[in-house]
This record gives sequence, structure tokens and C-alpha cells, in this order.
Amino acid sequence: MKTKLIHALWAFVLILNFSCDNSDEDNDVNADALVLPPYESMAVDFDDFLDDSSTADKQTASTAKIGENWLYPRLVVGFWNTALFTNLAVPIASFKSAFSHESEFIGDNTWQWMYTVDGFASEYTARLTGELTSDGVIWEMYVSKAGTAPFNEFLWFSGVSALDGNSGEWTLNQNVETPTPIINIQWSRENDEIGSIKYTWVRELDEDGGDDLFYGSYLEYGLQEGDYNVFYDVHIYDSEYEDFIDVDIEWSRSEFYGRVMAPSYFENDAWYCWDSTGADVVCE
Repeated sequence: MKTKLIHALWAFVLILNFSCDNSDEDNDVNADALVLPPYESMAVDFDDFLDDSSTADKQTASTAKIGENWLYPRLVVGFWNTALFTNLAVPIASFKSAFSHESEFIGDNTWQWMYTVDGFASEYTARLTGELTSDGVIWEMYVSKAGTAPFNEFLWFSGVSALDGNSGEWTLNQNVETPTPIINIQWSRENDEIGSIKYTWVRELDEDGGDDLFYGSYLEYGLQEGDYNVFYDVHIYDSEYEDFIDVDIEWSRSEFYGRVMAPSYFENDAWYCWDSTGADVVCE
């Protein structure tokens, strides 16, 4: 049973990989006023959770056998990391690059960032716009590609952020060949860091034009009080069961111990724990 679930998760990862004049005299607006949403609002950092070395005792962890209780939730979280940084590498890198460039006020309460995106064999140019409205800021990222299989001004993602900059959402389109929404991101910020973020699989049709069985799958990350100060709630379609499964994960960002509840995988509703070295332990 456990092997089937792991195979189903990896199947989902493979599906993800398959899909991968500057002034306005009539408008008294400060051209330096618009601030980008945090980069983590699109790509929260999963590295501490996924990295073997992210333990309180790295020397011990290097020789200890990482237990199943940590391996399984890392696999579950890992496919979302794959979805973001492999399948959507270009738009995410394009957004990250914006923080290294200055914006230009182009009128109509709109700012624009325009630059070349580094790190790829092909040449990509990004144009990010932010329009200030009475309800928030509307964001649009257009990407162009030169060279092999070129394209121009593809709207790769769009979004909106609150006026205080502490919440918002993004919608990422799949690619030029399939320009439909694939992932929606809802985020909020607390004390200058992401307090919660939810990735939802919103693609309704698969590559063959049939119903996308993973439509509605999601991963939610958030901060909370207590010893386990980070949580991941995962809801994902499992092709073996032909139904959705749920996985609840909690762990300590500073001490690196945690626990997971996955009824379909462990075949009960109990918590399964790991210690600060990643080894399986009995939950207290």
C-alpha cells in the first residue's frame, strides 16, 4: 500500500514536469512609491524541510539513517517544490530578477520593470507591471524569448496585492503552448515574513484534453504557535485510490523535529514523529 502511494506521488511529479515620456504631470504620484510583493509570496523556501542537513545536529544527521516518518512528508512537499522550480522556472526566475532592477513610472498609476532574465541558455526578457488602484496593486508579468522557439509578450503570471503589502494572490499560467492557469497562490505576511501561503492546482484539463484528476489539489504552509511552529496541510489526488488523500505535517524550524499524520499511507489516524536528526521516534 505504501509503495503504491509513493508511486502515485511520483507520477504526479512526472505530470508536473510534462506540463514545466516617464512622467505624468497631471498625476501627483511618487514614482518610487510602488513596492514589489516579497519573492517568497510566490516561492516560499522549502529548503530547510527538504535538506538532509537541516537538523539541529548536522554531524549526527550525516551518519544517522533518516527515518520513514520524515522521508514520506518530504516526498509530499517535494512535488510542489518541483512544480514551482522546475515546471515554472522561467516565470519564477523572472520575478526574482525584478528585485535587482529599478522600476519606471509610465503613467496611469502604473510602474514597469523591464530587464533580461539571467541563468538560462535561451534569452528571456521580462516586463513586469504594477498598477496602483483604490483596492490594491494589480501585477502582470510578460515574458519574451529570443532564439529557438521564440515568443513575444506571453502573460506568464498575474496577481494582486493589498495596499499594505501584507497579502495577495498569484495565478501562474502553464506555458506558451498551453496558456491556461495551472497554479493559484494565496499568501499573507506576518512580521516581514510569509505567515501563510497556499498553492492550489487549478488546471481543469490535462495534456490530453480530459479532466485533470489533480484539479483542486493543494499544499498550505503556515506559521503557528507552539513547539511545532510550522505546518503543511496537503490535499492531493491519489490515482491508486481514485480519490484525494490528506497529509498533515508539523515541525520545528529551529530544532528540526516534527510529526506527520497520513491516514492513507500509515493506515491509521496517529501522528508519526522524527527527532532533530531525522530518525524515527515514538511521539510523546
